[in-house]
Amino acid sequence: MDGSTIATALRGISLPQQLVNTKPKCWGFASIPPERTGLHGEYDYYGLSKRVSHYLQANVENEFRRLKIRQRGRVIILSGQLTFPYQLRRIVDLVLSVNGVDEVETDGVRVSEAC
Repeated sequence: MDGSTIATALRGISLPQQLVNTKPKCWGFASIPPERTGLHGEYDYYGLSKRVSHYLQANVENEFRRLKIRQRGRVIILSGQLTFPYQLRRIVDLVLSVNGVDEVETDGVRVSEAC
């Protein structure tokens, strides 16, 4: 086959006039999800746990210092030790008030009442 035979064979086929750009214009999120928003509004994979920690430091006295704060998506996971049960209830209420927190897991927190 020569070039003229191919051109004649393709003459009846209509080709699209313009290729459609299927590539998205913007990669990622339109806005940063609350669980990934850092202390200053920047993207931070652990942003929610950092914001919770910062909020507790500002609003709770020494009882918070023996807690470890982790996150799994929009869930905050607390572990460590507290002295009184009321401290745990107060901390959970404060954590739930932080934007982006859907749930608080406290299975890893031990409460040992002082005599």
